Amino acid sequence: MPNNSKGPFRNLSRRDFLKLSALATASPYAFSGCSLKMMSPELRELARKNPGVTEAHLKLVDFYSQTFLLGPPAEKELLDLVAHLFTPEEAEIAQHLPFIYGRTAKSISRKVNRPVDEIEAGLARMADEKRTVISMREEEVRMVMAIVASRNPRVEYPKIKERPRKYGLMPIVPGTFELVLMEGKNDEFCRKHGELNEALYNTGYIKDILKDRSLPAARYIPIEETIQAVPAALPSDRLSEMIAENTSFGLAVCQCRQSQAYSGHGCGLPRDTCMSTGAFADFLIARGIMRRVDRSEALEKKLKAQESGLVTMSVNIELNQPNISCSCCSCCCLILRSISQFNTPGLIAPPHFRPVRDEGKCVRCGACQEKCPMKAHEMKEAGWEYKKERCIGCGICASICPQKALEMKPVKGYRRPPATYMGLGLALLPGYAQDVLFPRY
Repeated sequence: MPNNSKGPFRNLSRRDFLKLSALATASPYAFSGCSLKMMSPELRELARKNPGVTEAHLKLVDFYSQTFLLGPPAEKELLDLVAHLFTPEEAEIAQHLPFIYGRTAKSISRKVNRPVDEIEAGLARMADEKRTVISMREEEVRMVMAIVASRNPRVEYPKIKERPRKYGLMPIVPGTFELVLMEGKNDEFCRKHGELNEALYNTGYIKDILKDRSLPAARYIPIEETIQAVPAALPSDRLSEMIAENTSFGLAVCQCRQSQAYSGHGCGLPRDTCMSTGAFADFLIARGIMRRVDRSEALEKKLKAQESGLVTMSVNIELNQPNISCSCCSCCCLILRSISQFNTPGLIAPPHFRPVRDEGKCVRCGACQEKCPMKAHEMKEAGWEYKKERCIGCGICASICPQKALEMKPVKGYRRPPATYMGLGLALLPGYAQDVLFPRY
């Protein structure tokens, strides 16, 4: 498609458009809405065990369980979550929504033969109050596509014109889990949402997703003081660079710790630590999901989070791009728990630095064992044991070692993050393709 084409893809080159088309064809109906032409044996069994379930809810279960969306299997835990997210009336509407890109209320009203005003009110409630679907104007769609396709990190948030809103579905994670909980509401709907997501995650479906696959969509940024003197350190290794490269910042509560707090398993660590930058921040602030903060407050919040023992995570991409950054603990964070709970590190990019011990300085005090969020250090009678497969390269151990016996050293053969979101998508594509060709369930 040429650059002068009209519509949301007008900023894409023909080559990039073909790349996105290849992604779309990997799972056709992910981009066009729920489609249940033939019920699978799993869905038939689910319907048999739950006689009151509606066909609309089954279609949504089928949508969310797609391998393309890294979805959980179509089982009772997913059905319970879908039934919580959407009432029967909402499910009748939501079943016609596509993945992300969206449809207008007018187009859906024709499908369900109901008044446009009624459909618009239902969609607005799901998007603005419950946060179970996402809405974007045409200008915002073009902004997202420009971010995906362009190397220009200065993509600006567009001026929104009075055009009909478009609504779409999101994956469970990342998607509805985060948006429902990001505001930090402490109401019954959010509490139940956290409990049902926890029950779903504890089924261990993440192990099936990551079995023999690598989908390194996230990366952890080391504590800056531990790499200050390392010549191999890159700008993308430094939190301060992420802050300096951006002008827009949004802040919200950590959804993982919020979810655990609802179920009575909160760790007590700071929650006001989830940050977005650039056009992503402007989008979430415009939706009332995040609050705007200035550069100094953004840096202060993230540094205080590190001081409390949290580790900084971002999307696995160069830090000058619009980004999302979390401050994570291994007891609550869904990504870190993929290692600490399920021993499956495939969602996390290999670290640039790992700790190296100076045996002459180490007094085996056990500080590294106590403070490491991933339990990568262990003091045994035979000596110090370092579990490389659990290490995310955060540098906490090196920063708290009283004898300075641990030093962060660069890993040979390290590959820096992709420069663009298109590059990240192409880097993840082999894992996605394997999942589509060889389904997990």
